[in-house]
Amino acid sequence: MGDSNGIFGLLAKRMDWLGQRQSVIADNIANADTPEFTPSDLKAGPFRRMLLRQGSASVRPAATHSGHIRTSTAGNGDAKVGESRNRYETSPSGNSVVLEEQLIKMSQTQADHQTMANLYRKHVTMLKLALRNPS
Repeated sequence: MGDSNGIFGLLAKRMDWLGQRQSVIADNIANADTPEFTPSDLKAGPFRRMLLRQGSASVRPAATHSGHIRTSTAGNGDAKVGESRNRYETSPSGNSVVLEEQLIKMSQTQADHQTMANLYRKHVTMLKLALRNPS
């Protein structure tokens, strides 16, 4: 399970990035009253590119029965990356931390972390099932 090239390695890297982002957001919130403080955020990691580079093409679903739903390659599922907005709110002291914005980022990061933990748990359960019932 320590395979850095497999799904567990990718999930661990994503969870590590999410932990670091949570730390940055907490730092932003802690400095909400610091004069001239500018909030920061981590650049979104290339998670989709890491998945493709790790050979996930071999784990793509395949239609093995005529009743299976066919997938289209027209919509590849890439999400559009939003551009960074200019700070629209600054305090008289020059601080540009918007607490509501930081709390939304924290909530999104927490939800993403929970999703990664659930994926990890599901894969462990799947491995246990495969080891218990060899065919």
